[in-house]
Amino acid sequence: MAEQRGKRLFINYHKCIGCESCETICKFLYGEPRVRMTRTDDGLMFPLYCHHCPNPPCAKACPAKAIVRELEGPVLHNAKICRETKAMACVRACPFQAVFLTGREVPVLKCDLCAGRREKGLLPACVEVCPCGAILYVDVAEVKNLRTNESRAARKRVMAHIKELKKTAKDG
Repeated sequence: MAEQRGKRLFINYHKCIGCESCETICKFLYGEPRVRMTRTDDGLMFPLYCHHCPNPPCAKACPAKAIVRELEGPVLHNAKICRETKAMACVRACPFQAVFLTGREVPVLKCDLCAGRREKGLLPACVEVCPCGAILYVDVAEVKNLRTNESRAARKRVMAHIKELKKTAKDG
């Protein structure tokens, strides 16, 4: 298993109020959001987002290697390579439903942690606009200290919903 270094997003689903600010700012900045809101059957509204996995299944599934993990953690998508393949195996492989079909020339999108903003020393936009502080950009080592019983319980509900989304997509 690859060691994950650097920074990543941590979303405390217990704090998330489902306001859609993260999706809205992403859409404003990039035309199409790389984070998308979904709602569970019991009414929990939460963002689907790339977790920038240490061993990203989306990257392993891409036959053209259009998705790669940088040394410091972000998992990036090369639109030019993707445009040429249209394989989209990454969508099925993502355990977080965070690689999105576009129906356009570049068939998929995913979060790059606002690479252009980070190059300028800025935070990912979703972190800056989250009104309740549910989205943080932290060192990977900090994540375990941020988890609470409430955040773990909320994440468990979210993961059950994501599992159901994947099952529905597979069966549908």
